[in-house]
Amino acid sequence: MELRHLRYFVQVAEELHFARAAKHLGISQPPLSQQIRALEDELGVRLLDRTSRRVMLTPAGRIFLEGARATLQQADRSILTARRAARGELGQLAIGFNASAPFVTQVSRAIHDFRQAYPEVTLLLNELPAAAQIEGLDDHLLDLGFMRSPAQPVLPAGLTAQRLLREKLFVAMRPDHPLASRDGLHFTDLAGEPQILYAQDLSSGFTEELMGMFRAAGVEPLIAQRVREVTTLFSLAATGIGVTILAESICSLQSASLVYRPLIDDCATTSLWLLHRADEMTLPCRHFMDILALPL
Repeated sequence: MELRHLRYFVQVAEELHFARAAKHLGISQPPLSQQIRALEDELGVRLLDRTSRRVMLTPAGRIFLEGARATLQQADRSILTARRAARGELGQLAIGFNASAPFVTQVSRAIHDFRQAYPEVTLLLNELPAAAQIEGLDDHLLDLGFMRSPAQPVLPAGLTAQRLLREKLFVAMRPDHPLASRDGLHFTDLAGEPQILYAQDLSSGFTEELMGMFRAAGVEPLIAQRVREVTTLFSLAATGIGVTILAESICSLQSASLVYRPLIDDCATTSLWLLHRADEMTLPCRHFMDILALPL
């Protein structure tokens, strides 16, 4: 039994007229009659009573009609689902990210636009440190990752990284801090200044990168507090416990209790990288990269 046999039967059952059904189906009447008879022979059941004047469903035909319609509807749904999956409109997209990535305009806009364009793709967002992102990508548990690194990350074979943006670093401090009156700062200006740092196991490399910049400038950072939430950086800096250094994108979180001053050393920049597999990318992954306008 083929789906076309069911479609033929449903059309005849709805029209109760072979000629009209054949015209609707785009075939001639004799082949249609033959296909219906072949279906009845296969089932061993008479589905239609035919006379020269009318066509009627038998009791078995009425019951079979319900099942035939349900089968065709399910088949149509399955075909549609398969086609949508083939276009990347279904499935899931798993993204790992560092704490600052959602504050980057390109990232937040891409997530929003992706959800609007592909509402039935399950979007799994996981805040993870760099090592966990790389491991997740390597194990095919993640499709994409966002991490910070001053240079292109060294990755296992099969993974690649594309720079999404390079941005300046800023010092956040209370408005009454002695350094707040300056237009720009150097790392050497922060010698002896208590620092509030994001926890290294969550920073996706940013904290390690920052410590390296201090030491390259000949400054040993004075660590006042390590925190595990970005908002805690702001709240503790606002209390005057210390200053904190942020990527420029995070400065979009304005606070009346803080001012931001740029670090003007040449090295005082940070880069956000998009990590993904070099091949075997899913269609949802490719669609997301299209939205980010990054080359595949």
